[in-house]
Parts: sequence; C-alpha cells; structure tokens
Amino acid sequence: TDDDGCLDFESEWIPKGILNICFANPSTSITSIAPFFLKDSGITNVDLLGLQYITSVGDRFLVGCRFLKTVNLSCLRNVSTIDSSFMSFCLLLENVDFCSFEKVTCISDCFLFECSSLKTISNISGLRNVK
Repeated sequence: TDDDGCLDFESEWIPKGILNICFANPSTSITSIAPFFLKDSGITNVDLLGLQYITSVGDRFLVGCRFLKTVNLSCLRNVSTIDSSFMSFCLLLENVDFCSFEKVTCISDCFLFECSSLKTISNISGLRNVK
C-alpha cells in the first residue's frame, strides 16, 4: 500500500506461476484499490475478503484477467461507485455475486464487458440502488 491507504498492486509485480491472490487478514489501513489493479495478470482466483474497509475502487479493476475464474467481491460493501471497465475481458469468469453491492449507486461503462463465459449472476438485487 502507499501512504494514503491505497492498494496499488500491478500485474508485473506478481512472480510467474502465481495463480491465486488472497487478502485474508483484515486490514484497516487499506481503504481504496488503485486503478489497473492486477490488470492483464494471469491469475485465476482472487479473494479480497480481508479488505473490509475499501470505500473506492479505481477504474479497470481486474481488467484483462483472461484466466480469472473466481473472485470474492465481498470487500466492496462500502463502495458507492464502480468505475469504468470493472472486470472487463475476464474471459473465463463464470460466476459473479453482487450481495455486497448494496451501497453502489453508480456503475460506469464497460461493466463486465466481454465476460463471455459468465453463466451465473447471483444476488442481482444487491444492485437495487444503482440509478
């Protein structure tokens, strides 16, 4: 993280062969996720459960993660705006659960764009406050 509590984690920092990213331990110091989070990485699983205090997510969150199959988005319960290209081009992603999106009021363009394997969207009612 940087000094203002922003998780800035780009794909070139991931050693080759790492397929799973897990932030399991709760952290109160991380309140935002920088743009291009894990952009174009080869990861298959992301679990952000421990990031319970996230209030903002930069644009292009997980964009181009072509091998991403599972992602735990429960940490986004305090986010109100989803910026552009949120999880676009995640070609193998099959399931998304929006149960923690109840505070989201705005979704920008290219939301889940080109997620051609997406079969199940759970708890779509979590998006009921989007205008």
